[in-house]
Amino acid sequence: MPTSASAMSADPPLDPLLPVIPPAPDLTGTLLLDRYCLLRKLGVGGMGTVYEAEHVTIKKRCAIKILNPEFAHRSELVERFLQEARAASMIGHENVVEITDFGATPTGSVFFVMEMLVGEDLSETIKRSAPLPWSRAATITMQICRALQSAHEKGIIHRDMKPENCFRIERSGNPDFIKVLDFGIAKLTGEDGSSGRLTSTGMIFGTPTYMSPEQAQGMRVDHRADVYAVGVILYELVTGKVPFTADNFMGILTKHMFEDPPSPSEAAPETVILPEVEALILKAMQKDRGLRFQSMRELMDAIQDVGTDAAPVIVVPERRSRPNTGPTQFRPRTAPINLPTVETVAPRRGGVFGVALAIAAILGGAAVALYGLGGDPDQPVAKDTPTPTQAVVVAAPPEAPPTKAIEAPTKVEPPAEVDPPAPAPVRVVLTTNTPAEVFDAAGTQRLGMSGDVGVALTGAGPHKLLLRAAQHEDLAIEVKDPTEGQRLEFTLKPKAKKSGVAKVTKPPKDPGDGKKPPAETATPPAENPGSGTKFGLKDPFKKIGG
Repeated sequence: MPTSASAMSADPPLDPLLPVIPPAPDLTGTLLLDRYCLLRKLGVGGMGTVYEAEHVTIKKRCAIKILNPEFAHRSELVERFLQEARAASMIGHENVVEITDFGATPTGSVFFVMEMLVGEDLSETIKRSAPLPWSRAATITMQICRALQSAHEKGIIHRDMKPENCFRIERSGNPDFIKVLDFGIAKLTGEDGSSGRLTSTGMIFGTPTYMSPEQAQGMRVDHRADVYAVGVILYELVTGKVPFTADNFMGILTKHMFEDPPSPSEAAPETVILPEVEALILKAMQKDRGLRFQSMRELMDAIQDVGTDAAPVIVVPERRSRPNTGPTQFRPRTAPINLPTVETVAPRRGGVFGVALAIAAILGGAAVALYGLGGDPDQPVAKDTPTPTQAVVVAAPPEAPPTKAIEAPTKVEPPAEVDPPAPAPVRVVLTTNTPAEVFDAAGTQRLGMSGDVGVALTGAGPHKLLLRAAQHEDLAIEVKDPTEGQRLEFTLKPKAKKSGVAKVTKPPKDPGDGKKPPAETATPPAENPGSGTKFGLKDPFKKIGG
């Protein structure tokens, strides 16, 4: 069996119109946190690279996912990357991948450490063996549901459930033991219901093939989006096919929103599918989230009730017709139309991290407008807001009445001076003897980190900066005339180490006044240099609000 872990298979080829991102440097042989040696590269995803590694002291193998360096200078992407570690560690369930450590690399990126899994992702199992018999499909799905139910109870919504994020290993004699992976775009909520997500309304995240209708529209999602995705996965397990396909991701999203899925027995007529199984799959995939199973626990109960005398699952018929976009149906509107931004939708299934599709936001914008995406049915609708089935155009202004020609003045004013365009930022590579954060001269604004990623500097020099690293003294530097790709080397001085051992001396003799001399106290030990937080990173393992 192939060896793998989250994101260990390469992403599908990207759209040729998208910018080509240079490959991340191979860090094989690098020692991280003085204890993890990178042995070999296992796979490259949209945002991260996964290595097989070994703890040099206890010789335990593990997998390490490293954020690709071209994203390391973007704080929101670093936070989203570390959120995967935070979410998985908060769940603490046997069917969720275990994440144990995190830190920074010598190149200025970040990483986290997870358990090494030997097996294959569920998409490979489906390609080779689907349709699966109900007994096997039910066992696999129940484990996925238990993992997600545990996540939901802790306020975590996965939002990118798909077979690629369900890893199948052998454990305790069970060849179909499932580990749920990749909480990189998970939505975290606090105890008060506040959202800890890193996205905003109107952004679409996830994989189109398994995306709920409300998620496809950029609405605020809750745990029922995961219920829908698991319904699609179960559909694929018992039929060997996905319910919706199209030539592009917008076509797939449109079908999720407006078309009824073919019944499983229709999709796989050669396979015997029990009516109870078909009903529970279609119930999980109802387009109105209020009609689906309202929790993973309800879905698990329905799976366990198959073959018993339990009450049947009721699938409520839904009528969702596509909007008529003929010219006679257009309603003039003068207010501007705000299109939601399609930020990370993988071009086809198989991507571990979504790739930012600027092209999709432009080319898909018209389709998004016509199908009324971006609203939330749970929010009040303004009176002048068209319903989702109404196409919207901007009315042309009325034709102005003819006016008399006005002679041009004889005096010609000189053209107004135009400010020259601001100079483009240049990226300077700062090499240091220890991974260091780069700040402005005041030490308040973080600009990036040392290493091959580089730091973007705007405007002509000189630029005064501050290098800061744990256990080292701050170093003020100046970049006089920055040029693109310029490399500068700096050395940070280690802070003077305080002895952690108390001095052992004989107490002086009693001076005779009855007073005892004060006893010497031991100097507290220095901070553990192997700690993951020594790089100034926010600890992803802290609870929300902690």
